[in-house]
Amino acid sequence: MIDAEIYTQSDGKTVGFVLRGHSERNGARGHGYNVRCAEVSALSSAAYLGIRQYLNREAAAENNEHGGLGVELKEAPDDLTEAVFQVMLTGLRGVEKVAPQVIKINTIKLDAAAEANLHRKLAKMKPTPPQPLPELTVKQVRIRADIFRAADGNICGFSIRERKGKTVDEFDIYRASVWALTKAVVACVKDYLKRAAKIEKSFRKASVELEDAPDDVTEAVFQTLLIGLREIERQAPQVIRVNEISTEVKLK
Repeated sequence: MIDAEIYTQSDGKTVGFVLRGHSERNGARGHGYNVRCAEVSALSSAAYLGIRQYLNREAAAENNEHGGLGVELKEAPDDLTEAVFQVMLTGLRGVEKVAPQVIKINTIKLDAAAEANLHRKLAKMKPTPPQPLPELTVKQVRIRADIFRAADGNICGFSIRERKGKTVDEFDIYRASVWALTKAVVACVKDYLKRAAKIEKSFRKASVELEDAPDDVTEAVFQTLLIGLREIERQAPQVIRVNEISTEVKLK
C-alpha cells in the first residue's frame, strides 16, 4: 500500500508531504505496469515540479524509489503553493476513492512533533535509481493535449483527446498518468477554485475553457498540468504530444 502523509498548517494550507510504498497489484506483468503507482507518481511529481519550476519556491525534497517522494516548503505556504498542492491532493483522493486498497491518505496538522517527524522521514529517504520502465511499442501518438493561452499569455483552458483503438500493456501507465492529472485539474477548477468554466468530460476527452479572465491562482493550477504533461511527454513522446496554442481571446 502507498502511504500518503499530508502536512498542513492550522489554516489548512499544505506545507509538505511524504509518499512511501507501492501498490503490489502488478499481477504477472511485473514492474512498471501498475497504473495506480503511475498515477500517484505523476501527481506528486507534477506538484513538486510546479512548486520548484513554475513558482520558483525553495523546497526540500527526497525520493527513495519510483513513486516515493517527500517534499517540504522552506518558506510559508500561500494561495499559489496551495493551488499546486491541491492538484496533487485532488488526484490522490480520486485514486483513493476508486482503489482504497492501494493508497491511504492521512492529513497531519503541523506542530513541533509533526514537523520533527516530517524532517526525520525526509532524512530517511535515500535516493535509489528507479528500475527501467517497459519499452514502448506504441507507433502512433495516441493522446493530444492542446493548452490554450489568452491574449495576455496566461492559460485560459485546455483540451485533451485520446485516439480510439486497441491499447498495449505498456501504454497503460502513461495513459493513466495523463488522465489522473487531467481529472485532478478539472476537479480543482470546478470544486476547489469554483471558477466559471465550460467543462466537457467523456471517456477519451476532457476540456476546460474559463469564462472569466485567468489569474495567478488558475495559472498555478494550469501550469502544474502543463509541467506534468510535459514530463510524461519527455518520458514517452510516442504516447502524448503537448501543444501550446496562442489565441486572441480576451477574457474579463
